[in-house]
Amino acid sequence: MFNNSQKWVNVGLKATLAVFMVFMAVHVKGDYAGSEPHRVVSETTEKVFVFLKSGIDPVAEPDRFIAELSVLLEPVVAFQYIAQGVMGVHAKSASPEQIEQFASAFTKGLVKTYGKGISGFQGVNISVVPPKKPIGDARCTTVVQEIRTPDGVNKVSYSMAKNRQNQWKVINLVINGINFGKTFRGQFAAAVENNKGDVEKTISEWEEDVSAS
Repeated sequence: MFNNSQKWVNVGLKATLAVFMVFMAVHVKGDYAGSEPHRVVSETTEKVFVFLKSGIDPVAEPDRFIAELSVLLEPVVAFQYIAQGVMGVHAKSASPEQIEQFASAFTKGLVKTYGKGISGFQGVNISVVPPKKPIGDARCTTVVQEIRTPDGVNKVSYSMAKNRQNQWKVINLVINGINFGKTFRGQFAAAVENNKGDVEKTISEWEEDVSAS
């Protein structure tokens, strides 16, 4: 099995739980101030909480759980864009089929890991920090949330951008200063180097790890 890829999965577990725990809060406070991206983040939080109350068991029905969770997350998370960013410079030499293959595995891995981790999660208090200025016609912005747990306050910054359909999507995440897009990109590059530049092999081993996880 691919050791470097396994490291991705381990880091992915922490990153994914951090990303999506924010979409699970019992108590969510938000001040949109007319900001569409702030509204998107807050409303997605509420939708995922409702989904969790539906009673679908991620252990007993993992495929159904992941499929229905994906339906909620895919409209607001630019998985394809993020995956291509993780590939970095290697995306330029990869075929469209390889990019699609990796994006599919990357998305499935994140949602699958999240699905496994949330069953024992307890709700926390989250507040959306109001935008400092009107969003206006901007096509990118950052939405900040403060997550209050018994251990303290964590700051989560969502990098968001409008796509060609003018839909706001999450394209990156920074938690307490840790940039997860950059982290994954570095790991993918190291894995390709370990595979002597073989991008196809790297993608295939990523898929294998996702299937085995």
